[in-house]
Amino acid sequence: MTAGCAAALAARAAFAQAVLPTSYTGPWQGYEPPSGWIFSGLGSPDYGPDYDGYNDGAAKLDDTGDFISIHYDLPAAAVSFWIRGLTFSGGTFRVEESVDGAAWTELAAYAPPPTNATFQTLEPSLHSRHLRFIYSARVTGNVGIDGISIAKSPFYLIERFETSNGVGRVWISTSDASRLYGLQHTTNLAMNPVPWVQVSSAWGNGGELELIDFAVAYPRYYRVLDVTPPPGKTVLPARAKTPWRGAAR
Repeated sequence: MTAGCAAALAARAAFAQAVLPTSYTGPWQGYEPPSGWIFSGLGSPDYGPDYDGYNDGAAKLDDTGDFISIHYDLPAAAVSFWIRGLTFSGGTFRVEESVDGAAWTELAAYAPPPTNATFQTLEPSLHSRHLRFIYSARVTGNVGIDGISIAKSPFYLIERFETSNGVGRVWISTSDASRLYGLQHTTNLAMNPVPWVQVSSAWGNGGELELIDFAVAYPRYYRVLDVTPPPGKTVLPARAKTPWRGAAR
């Protein structure tokens, strides 16, 4: 595929995003990908039998520059997939990540890929919003890819943190009005398990969301996660803290 065609595909999908979690098992060549996904230069026919057990083929990448890319909406916890090299020799196949879809960083490189279909799991940066599987340099042979799945991170990227007069304020860039977000802290990341304590929570507003720690102390490490109660459960308001007094005897 020419650079111009690849650029046109990227432009077409520039505003489309896959909602995490997202996955695709096939079929591949000649089929419309899900929203936020791009299939570029895939060979025909798909490899069969496939690798993930769904009997819908594995993608064939058979030339330099062939790729599968995914533009997704939120931080990802992991990307999983099946990979196989077929008479592969001398080239390089890469899995890459990107914040903006323009500057790419190597997440994994295969030179060569495993000769038997192998399940792999990688952990992209929480800042990344793009992943691609690209045949970066072909000499001999092809690469089969199947069963790509991207899991949503349970944690939200903290964009800003400020302290003033003993109060800490944390912001996440996006929020869903139907979800409840919790701010948790710990003073010791080395413990196993880490003792996280929730200090505040707030319902999303559809945009940037602020969460507050009213009693900052150091050292203190923060995380934000979805604490929305399951259907049928009610979130009770936090009881105001009052000085403890012993009972009269």
